[in-house]
Amino acid sequence: MGVDLNLLRTFLAILETGSVTSAAADLKLTQPTVSHALGRLRRQLGDPLFVRHGTGLTPTPRARELAPVVRASLNDLDDALTAHHSFDPATTQRAFRLCLSDVGEASFLPAVLRAMGREAPAASVVAVPTDIGEATGWLRRGDVEAAVASVPLNVAGVHTILPGERYVALMSPTIAPRQKRLSLAQLASGRHVVVDGRVGHEQLDTALDALGVQRQVALRVRHFSVLPQLVAGDGLMTVLPAQMAETVASAWGLVTRELPVGVPTYDVNLYWDPEVTGPVGPRAWFVDLVRTALTGLTPTSPVPNA
Repeated sequence: MGVDLNLLRTFLAILETGSVTSAAADLKLTQPTVSHALGRLRRQLGDPLFVRHGTGLTPTPRARELAPVVRASLNDLDDALTAHHSFDPATTQRAFRLCLSDVGEASFLPAVLRAMGREAPAASVVAVPTDIGEATGWLRRGDVEAAVASVPLNVAGVHTILPGERYVALMSPTIAPRQKRLSLAQLASGRHVVVDGRVGHEQLDTALDALGVQRQVALRVRHFSVLPQLVAGDGLMTVLPAQMAETVASAWGLVTRELPVGVPTYDVNLYWDPEVTGPVGPRAWFVDLVRTALTGLTPTSPVPNA
């Protein structure tokens, strides 16, 4: 059974926008045209593909299974068809996919988007939430062009964008000790909100285990962005990258404390698979743009005499 490539592009547009109306706008088509295309694809594949959830559309398990295959195939086809043409960032309308956590979105996407606006104003970036167990496979299959991570990924392309970043504790001033650095006992006795290791920060637990610290986990969440609200009350604390902590502390009336001596710093790296991106073309251009946009970032400095 052959499937019209335009139907597959429609499928991806609905997947990424969660809306027939938004997909139609992105594709520069009418809403009835996109609805008709979705109906055709549903009949051909024997699956609803998307179901209504609140005000948007949620992909079915079958759609989630198809998405990376369809995306990689269309990207490969586009690259092959345009291989004899020089890639022009100024006119491309391509969507580039960058894998990163929500703290990475806040820290790194603004610089990437500014660079994109200057060099490729008609292009777009799709932020793919990190699942550290899947990220290497995504890069090797071309499901994403690049990934930002603080743990090693098994691909050949790597560039350090933020060396020597560190973790700090974030908490309400009502429970914060006076000294600027927590002791091991203070860190172990606190009630913690912990971010799921799938976002790629499990090296913190490894470091704390080596120091003999077992945190009392009161709540485990999937996203860094909810941490300030959660620790603003109820006597909880959390540990998160210093870049984010320094940004949110004042906004939420919170304070930071340095972690005990012995918790190592870490590097944040940009990863890509050179065999997938190639030496030239849109994927290689995007990796170079992200690498350039994020080079020169510096970590926040520890509190003196903490």
